[in-house]
Amino acid sequence: MVAGIAAAWAQPTTPPPPTQSPAKVTIGFVEIEGDARHEPLRAYERLILKTREHPFAGAQVGIEETTALVRVLRTEFALERITVKSAAEVAPAVTKAQERGINFFILDTPAEAFKPLAAAVKGRDALLFNATAPEDSLRREVCAREIVHTLPSQAMLSDGLMQHLASRKWRDILVLQGPAPADALVTKAFENSAKKFGARIVANKQFKAGTDPRERELNNPALLTAGTRDYDVLFIADDAFEFARQVSYQTVRARPVVGAIDLEPVAWHWTWEHNGAPQVNSRFQKISNGRRMESADWAAWIAVKMVVKSAQGTRSADFAKQRAFILGGAGFDGDKGLAVSVRPWDNQVRQAVLLATPYSVVANAPVDGFLHRTNVLDTLGDDQQETPCKLNR
Repeated sequence: MVAGIAAAWAQPTTPPPPTQSPAKVTIGFVEIEGDARHEPLRAYERLILKTREHPFAGAQVGIEETTALVRVLRTEFALERITVKSAAEVAPAVTKAQERGINFFILDTPAEAFKPLAAAVKGRDALLFNATAPEDSLRREVCAREIVHTLPSQAMLSDGLMQHLASRKWRDILVLQGPAPADALVTKAFENSAKKFGARIVANKQFKAGTDPRERELNNPALLTAGTRDYDVLFIADDAFEFARQVSYQTVRARPVVGAIDLEPVAWHWTWEHNGAPQVNSRFQKISNGRRMESADWAAWIAVKMVVKSAQGTRSADFAKQRAFILGGAGFDGDKGLAVSVRPWDNQVRQAVLLATPYSVVANAPVDGFLHRTNVLDTLGDDQQETPCKLNR
């Protein structure tokens, strides 16, 4: 009996099958060292008016949220930070990373980097998420299949603001425009939105920040806002923020101020309290040592979520399947209410726009009453028939 038991124990056993290693999806985060768009806005060299940070922390939050999914999906997600010295180096850096197996990228790069980048990745297995460049030209003229825009376009932001103004019946608008090229782009988008929603620009006045008394007709808010027909609201385009901060309570007429200050259209705001936003804000503050989450941070965060959701939806780490899922009309939860999705004609991500004062979100767009035949989010920005970009053809 004992000998029989010993013989049984001596029988060779089949080894367990080897444990399969999880697949790994790496997302490249591309940024430019010394990017002027992320330098603080200063006055008199010492006074910091606004801090402007890289949105890498937003992507980190998205990666941290995947921890619980690794075992379920058998897929790991990682970030690789790719820092270059100029916009000209962005395209070579992306193609080099793509050749060693990175297919998804988050772009923290200025508009001038996109045209050569679009040419470099055309037809490649790459999907790039624009998280920091709002310029409409990137959605209209550059118009690349490989680039998805998670940050709202300037047209979307302007339309969201204008919907709110129209809902308040503030339809007569005085525009003050700064000297920067960015101010001209913002003003053009706002004028288009005014026309789209039936508002009227009563005057467009150029300003110049400063205290030179010889130029007081250009730098004095009272003088700039006098001598025009009456208006309901004052819109300011001031990328430098130096003039805008001096306008409120300095106008001839008691009118609300919107645009660069007081009421701004944004993709995200730290005071948004709905749709799971407090939890996202809390996780972001923890990972960023107390910094408040801003629009570009949200745009980087949702880019990671889209990649992760595509792995969930396809049960695969295959890039072709993931790309088809992301671009194929799938909905993603951006914690802003209505599900976000990618417009098939220009790869802009549909999303709500928040209308925020410094310490509160007072409204969000699309505003009730602004209707669309298929998706109310397409009342914001370029609808299919309004854009020269036709990626779905």
